[in-house]
Amino acid sequence: MEDVMKRNLIGILSLVAMSLLLNATGAYAQSYAKANVPFDFKVGSAQLPAGSYEINVANAATSAITVRNGETSASAISMAGREQPRSTEAKMVFHRVGNQYFLAEIWRNSSTEGLIVPTSKQEKDLEKELQLAKGPAGGYEEVIVALN
Repeated sequence: MEDVMKRNLIGILSLVAMSLLLNATGAYAQSYAKANVPFDFKVGSAQLPAGSYEINVANAATSAITVRNGETSASAISMAGREQPRSTEAKMVFHRVGNQYFLAEIWRNSSTEGLIVPTSKQEKDLEKELQLAKGPAGGYEEVIVALN
């Protein structure tokens, strides 16, 4: 009986801690950047249509980003690595592999860290497939979209 009560207490405390963590993350969400993306693209496995997007970062401690279209409410969530500031303009970097676009980087300006979106399995597989068909250059290209 005592073991059951301990497990229930641990379960309840875990749920409370998780709830507090999720609420704190939402409370600190801040707008990071905005951009008009003229083509459909992927963030992880989510397919997003062309349009006007807002990128939000959960908070300074985490690297969770949300990419959301204000017109259609289409959105995607991804973890992103942080990269040291470097001399660059405010931009989103996409990888075009074949006829598909994948979000790869977000740079707000040269004095802030960049956000690097991990390469999805689908992007890696498509890149390998194109390299086999077209040689080492494959069908890969970096495409830049300026941030507003």
